[in-house]
Amino acid sequence: MGEISITQPVRNPYIIGDPVLGERFVGREDIMRQLEELWVTSESLQSIVLYGHRRIGKTSILRNAANSVGSGVKVAYINMLNAGNISQGVGEVLMAICDVISETVNLPPPTDANLLNLPYRTFERYLKQVVETLNVETGNFPSLQGLIIALDEFEKIEELIAAEKIPADFMGYLRGLVQMYSQVGFAFAGLHTLEEMTADYFEPFFASVIPIHVGFMERGATRQILANPVEIENSASEDFPLDYTPEALDTIYHLTHGQPYLVQLVGFQLVRRYNDQVFEMGHSRDPVFTVNDVDAVVNPEFFKWGRYYFDGVWSQAAQGVAGQQAILQALAPHPQGLSLQELAEVTGINFQDIQDSLRTLERHDVVKENQGHWQIVVELFRRWVEKL
Repeated sequence: MGEISITQPVRNPYIIGDPVLGERFVGREDIMRQLEELWVTSESLQSIVLYGHRRIGKTSILRNAANSVGSGVKVAYINMLNAGNISQGVGEVLMAICDVISETVNLPPPTDANLLNLPYRTFERYLKQVVETLNVETGNFPSLQGLIIALDEFEKIEELIAAEKIPADFMGYLRGLVQMYSQVGFAFAGLHTLEEMTADYFEPFFASVIPIHVGFMERGATRQILANPVEIENSASEDFPLDYTPEALDTIYHLTHGQPYLVQLVGFQLVRRYNDQVFEMGHSRDPVFTVNDVDAVVNPEFFKWGRYYFDGVWSQAAQGVAGQQAILQALAPHPQGLSLQELAEVTGINFQDIQDSLRTLERHDVVKENQGHWQIVVELFRRWVEKL
């Protein structure tokens, strides 16, 4: 009741670049329910692949999974990009995995020498010890617990196999471990769908891994992230003192289509702008963000901040089916989209190749079809491509 007086710069609650953890993690309830079904209510742990383009929230899902599925399932998370440059072969990969498992279940890992000399056998023995540790007795009833080994950025595994730094049978070996222990599962997170993982070394996993698509957030979740962000640690009891008009929230959703990284980036820049206006320049203004504020922060600096996302989506379009980038450049000047015929005329690409490229881009959440016209899904990405 009454007016809120803001007497010092507002602490910025929006997170850009890092995983969103704890109470700030919202908008993925459907995926968390799937993980609970696959990891808690089933008789054995099911291995999964989380796929979606960069900055869509896959890492945040894996990092929050342990809190969502309860204490019965432990999640050992490793980002394969942090595994370093592998020079000692598969033993070094298993060494990095053992380290995070050790931290998760509080069981000392094997020695580096054993993992380097006998990698597969040593890892199997360690995993057997882990499973024995997880099996605890509760009264007269066994309480089955499990371990999920979460491998983020699993394309790194592809690179290591392609570079012949680890053997091509590595994925088959992991599948064998899953079949050996019902209490152990794997969670892979990366850019590819199972259909795109066609290399021979991924073939063994096709029949035993559940694909889970990580797409855009719904409009309601986008509004919640923006209007009700959880404050900085030790300030959770304080309300966020800034607000948004409904029109501003609608504009942000139109620009981002619920892409979580871009949503957080817009909110982050809005708070920065407010603090600059009020506490650096001494301007008086309402603590409510409007459409004009949103338009003001979507400037050249914004696209520089978001370049990791934009570059990531653009680079992915250079892989696989040819013609994806040409199609995006053709679509960028047309917010309402183009028909197949118009795309063929603009790009000079034949219909079959256009359709193949569009299917790939659609699978990656980059384009969508609307009443016979193909459009770039994220308006901010369309503007970025148009400026190329």
